[in-house]
Parts: sequence; structure tokens; C-alpha cells
Amino acid sequence: MKTLLLIFLLSILFTSCAQKSYTGTINNWSHNKADIILPSEEPIVIGTVSDQGEVVLSLQEDLVQTLRRLQAQENKNSNITIKNSTVRDAFYCDDTMVAVKNGEIVLEKATSRGTFYVGDLENKELYGQLRLSSSTAFNESYFSLGKKDFVQGYYIDYFYVPAPASVKGECRTETFTLDLKDTFYSTVIYDIELEAGWNLVKIEVVDTYTDQEGNARPLVTKMESIKELPEETQFLLSN
Repeated sequence: MKTLLLIFLLSILFTSCAQKSYTGTINNWSHNKADIILPSEEPIVIGTVSDQGEVVLSLQEDLVQTLRRLQAQENKNSNITIKNSTVRDAFYCDDTMVAVKNGEIVLEKATSRGTFYVGDLENKELYGQLRLSSSTAFNESYFSLGKKDFVQGYYIDYFYVPAPASVKGECRTETFTLDLKDTFYSTVIYDIELEAGWNLVKIEVVDTYTDQEGNARPLVTKMESIKELPEETQFLLSN
């Protein structure tokens, strides 16, 4: 009986380490059931959306092997070799400003800037891009490529590492004003503590400034590893 109990507990532990699932609801969902997809030469389904807009998103251990296999195929078929970032590359700063542990570990990213795609894979129909963000206003401003004023808020990104790594500290960069007559400092605060496996990272615009053309731009950004999704996180679908 004790042996069976131990096997059962180990099974639960292995399952929780091998796969991390996140759930939420897309408001104003107007489609039938859909797939959550990572775009690639072989699209990867990593979740579902019900006909009620209920989301189940799963990051599994074997997703890493699939991503690496597809990247190897892409490198083989291309003249340009794509290399994955290290922890130090992904959370870059002068080492005199931040403390980095195991910075040379190669990491995997599930998305580009936290973006998944949602659609009907069988019928090859795309419904939009899915991101986990603090608000619609932030989502629209941050991902407008500078066409809208930035507002405070955050989005979630996803990183895999085979072993623990960390980046701690404040990275201050001297930046010229638009007329090149003055400078100011933009700041990125790193509070990154990655565990072996998939990790959530909250990328947050903490403060903004107004440039000489009257546009709001990020002044202080914080990148922080988190254990769970914040309660106010919204599952947002956009075109």
C-alpha cells in the first residue's frame, strides 16, 4: 500500500513538472471551438478555446523537443543559421549593473513577445492573436509598434530553461532626446529567477515619459518571473 501511494505521489509530481496549464476566458468570443497554435512549418497545437471562449493553454515538457527539431530543420533548409538566446542574451544588461547566475544557459521561448495564434487548424481559418495582458488598452498600445501612446501595464511571456538561472538588478541606459540636445535614462528592472522547466515572465511598463512630439514612451520597464498568473490578467484576442 505504501509503495502504491509513493508511486501515485511521484506520478502527480512528475505530471506537474512536465506540464503547466493556464486557464481563462476570452470575452466576446464569437467562434466555435478553436485551437491555440504556435506558428511554424508544422503548426503546433498547445491549447484549445471552447465555443464559450474558455481557454486551456498547456506548456508541456516535450514541446521543447518539438521546437528544437523544427529549428534544426529550418537551419538545414536555410542559408542563415538561427541560434537560440542564452539567459544573458534574453535579459541583456551590462554585468556591472546586474547579477547574472548561469547566464550562458540556452533557453527556449514558446512565443514571440507573448503571442499565440487562435484558429481552426483543420479548416485553415485564423481568428486572431492571443496574448495574456493586463488590459486591452495596454495590449493595443504596446503592440502597435509605436503608433499609439504607451500606457502602464504588462503582458506575459514564456521561457524554458533546463536548469535554474537568474538575473537581478537595474539596467540604466542613457538615451538621447529627439533633438539630440539632451539625454535621459531609461531603466529596465530585472527580477528573474528561472526554475528548470517552463517559466512565466511578466514584462511590465511601470512608468512612461512624454517625448518632444507629445508621445508617451516607456521609461521604466520591469521583467519579473512569476509563479502564477496575476488575478487581473486578461486573455485578449486581437486581429
